[in-house]
Amino acid sequence: MGLKTAVADEALLQVRLESGRTVEEELKALRSLARLLDSQFEVMGVKFGADALVGLIPVAGDAVTLVTGGAALATSVRLRLPWHVHTRILVNLVTDAGLGAIPILGDAFDFFFRSHKRNFRLVEHHVLERAAKQTGVKRARPTKQAPAS
Repeated sequence: MGLKTAVADEALLQVRLESGRTVEEELKALRSLARLLDSQFEVMGVKFGADALVGLIPVAGDAVTLVTGGAALATSVRLRLPWHVHTRILVNLVTDAGLGAIPILGDAFDFFFRSHKRNFRLVEHHVLERAAKQTGVKRARPTKQAPAS
């Protein structure tokens, strides 16, 4: 996940949201997609995902990962997260697709920007905050740790 989840946050994963699904259910597919697109593979210590590989196909590759990455935006909208979350997700996606479309430089950019993990963390943070507010459980401050694959 990139951030160590505190014990209180582990309990929040089981909270049922207005959607009828638990926090964990809402985040599971989005976490898997972010991992696939940004860090599924590793070569010589460098992690990368399908975004970097598909991005090697000029224009079409970046269009495909833009549409696929829209899952974070769709989740954010469906869960009625704040508008600024939608905006940040959209900026990350457009930055990834726009800069990724630049020949050679864009391909290198795709290996390191990891917009899908950024977007997952945005959704995760706001969904956990909502669950904490809903239950009255105080969230522990997350501590940085080595990024998980």
